[in-house]
Amino acid sequence: MRTEIKDIIKTLHEMGNDAEDCVCLLQTSFIYHSLQTLHDCKNKSQIFKERELLLTGEIAGMARDNADLKPYVSVPVHLLRIGESVEKLVGCIEIMVREQILFSDRAIEEITYLFQRLADILRPTADLMLARNAILAKYVSESETGIVKRALEYETLHEERLIEGLCIPYASSLFIRMLDEIKNIAWHAKEIAAKLVAGLEVEVY
Repeated sequence: MRTEIKDIIKTLHEMGNDAEDCVCLLQTSFIYHSLQTLHDCKNKSQIFKERELLLTGEIAGMARDNADLKPYVSVPVHLLRIGESVEKLVGCIEIMVREQILFSDRAIEEITYLFQRLADILRPTADLMLARNAILAKYVSESETGIVKRALEYETLHEERLIEGLCIPYASSLFIRMLDEIKNIAWHAKEIAAKLVAGLEVEVY
């Protein structure tokens, strides 16, 4: 494999690791109401935009003559979308911290759990950049299904708490927005995994 291709794949791997780091920083910010970790996360998410603009065109151009790069063509765009969702989560948590909006213990446990599950699938998603392993991709796909299912369950339970008057409407809006962005990140991770193993022996559902 040519050095230029190895460098591109290495950069994509680093971006995948940055995505995981961002989610870990989001989790810390959410639990401890830390603006500093939010700032660190925001800085990392900017890298997605800067690198995506360069990488998408570069990969598309090189992939015409290099079959090794074809599975990676859409990966930068999915990483960019992950970065955009990270920025939206930063905005939600920033509002929560600055305006001192309190979530219930139940809501905190639910969001914290989902952040941890996101980190758990972003790590192997990053590893897939280096090793296109179909078993690993299947794990990402199945985990995404689990995250979405759990997030939908949490949304239903939250609506019940809201009806019962146990939640503040503004906090409720933030909670739902956070669930949506978490689902988006998981979906794009699944799409990356599916694209990277397309054509390999083990199918990803």
